[in-house]
Amino acid sequence: MHELKPRFLKHYIPLSILTLIIGIAFFFIWTKKDLITLITDVTGYIAIVLLSVSLIIGTINFIRKGFSPVSTYFRRDISVFGGILAIIHSICGLFVHLRGNMWQYFFKKPADNYIIRLDDFGIANYTGLLSAIVIVLLLAISNDFSIKRIKAKRWKNIQRFAYLMFLLAIVHILFYRVISENLNIYYYFYLPLILIVLTFQSVGFILRIRKS
Repeated sequence: MHELKPRFLKHYIPLSILTLIIGIAFFFIWTKKDLITLITDVTGYIAIVLLSVSLIIGTINFIRKGFSPVSTYFRRDISVFGGILAIIHSICGLFVHLRGNMWQYFFKKPADNYIIRLDDFGIANYTGLLSAIVIVLLLAISNDFSIKRIKAKRWKNIQRFAYLMFLLAIVHILFYRVISENLNIYYYFYLPLILIVLTFQSVGFILRIRKS
């Protein structure tokens, strides 16, 4: 508990200020977007970047120190802040396309019965939902109490679901880009981000194999 205040000052406040600055910049760049769409986009972009950073910090620590700690406050706080933004993105996103008709994101009603959406729009929403569920799980145990209660090794294994979350988020993003018929941002922003994460993870895997 005594670590919370300095962490809040060193990590959460700067990240909040950065998010606000980016949000203001987007507001002036994308003048035709309404507030709910703006919040959805800003939180989505920042969340995926922060969650990507959290996935490569372990490899950076391994390169610098020769080992990767079970958890560091810096990495955890970046993950928590990115996770919170991702949840905000998920909630606000339900009010963008269909303005609150949430069931239509996941089901269609061509006749008298509801059927699961298996089109691009449905896949985008289901992968986003699953990614959000994993994030909620990881957020729930991202604290010192859970590490002590669950034990470090098991806690670390559960945290590895972050890779599944990242994969689901990337599929979610890809299908939304397909729906919007605009893959340019995927090629120039998301794809390089994916390659960076994959490169660091590959390097980390090779280093651990060599050390073992």
